[in-house]
Amino acid sequence: MSINLYIVRHGETYINKYNRIQGWTNAPLTEKGIQDGQAAGDRLQHVIFDRAYSSDLERAVTTAQMVLEQNNHTDASLLQSLPELREQFFGYFDGISNSIAAQAITKQHGLPTTTTFAQLTRQLGPFEIINAIHEADPTGDAETAAIFWQRLMSGFKQIAAENPENANVLLVSHGRLLSTLGQHFAQLDGDHAEPDNGAVSLWQLTGDHLTLRVFNDLETIW
Repeated sequence: MSINLYIVRHGETYINKYNRIQGWTNAPLTEKGIQDGQAAGDRLQHVIFDRAYSSDLERAVTTAQMVLEQNNHTDASLLQSLPELREQFFGYFDGISNSIAAQAITKQHGLPTTTTFAQLTRQLGPFEIINAIHEADPTGDAETAAIFWQRLMSGFKQIAAENPENANVLLVSHGRLLSTLGQHFAQLDGDHAEPDNGAVSLWQLTGDHLTLRVFNDLETIW
């Protein structure tokens, strides 16, 4: 059984704007972030969604509500917020400058010095980078790859169980989460796996497997 999963990255937040890591920390959408959500809703307004989901974090819920408000066919009351679909938890590094966090992680693991997560992603695989963040976290609070993946897959299994064959499903979620999906299931390289705020990606969900159809689309009227 396959489901058509339209995954939108939430609109830009102030933490995104300031180039800081954002995991479970909430922050409001910027003016651009509001425009991101409205633009995604405009492009998806003709899709008949059977169900709609978001992470339970504020930025994802707000973006999902904006998308559904513009949809011609889907009642916004269908939205379900699932904690399983949250962004990766960065622990001590949540809210810290991307460059400071990247330097701390590379130093901890003896890697070539880098100041961006894009460069760090080129050096490590999608799960290795999650574990590297956990190992560099002085508090030990950051998620391991195993915990993150188990949580995420339980969310997708719930979506699969709740929807019929060929259902159209909206999901609003997060950048690092979507990057990990792209690298794992579609072998996207780190340079091309980070979606833009408000971008739409189309996946086919079959059980606990995802097949990528379209990634990081900011133009298509669906």
